[in-house]
Amino acid sequence: MKVLFVCTGNTCRSPMAEKYFSKLCSDAGRVDIEVLSAGTFAGPGGAPSANAAKVMSDYGIEMQGFTSSSLTPVMVEDADIIVVMTSGHRSQIVAACPEAKSKVRLLMEFKNGGDVADPFGGDYETYKQCFDEMKEALENLFLDLIKNSK
Repeated sequence: MKVLFVCTGNTCRSPMAEKYFSKLCSDAGRVDIEVLSAGTFAGPGGAPSANAAKVMSDYGIEMQGFTSSSLTPVMVEDADIIVVMTSGHRSQIVAACPEAKSKVRLLMEFKNGGDVADPFGGDYETYKQCFDEMKEALENLFLDLIKNSK
């Protein structure tokens, strides 16, 4: 199974989601789940935000070696599930690739609904709050995928 997380610049939200979700998979021994991330307006090869890296480091997750990727039609086609941070991201993907509509999910559907605010340019606390908001939704998504892949 291939899970693709998508945000705007692929330096904050989707990389944190990718790395944390990868850790959940690794901790559970789920080598059958491939986790990727990309951005709708990302420049390829960019480093993650320093504050995103610091927040992940607080959870024992290193982001060293991560580089941003621009979302491509091939990524959309290859993904089994595409998890977006905002309804705007969903709209962009569905407008470009209507056939992907059924596999695009809003991350916060797995918690309490709504969008994940972009922490870009914020301080460490802004990034921590963003990740804390995503964490439970990522854990619920993981449990949902595990339950439905049996």
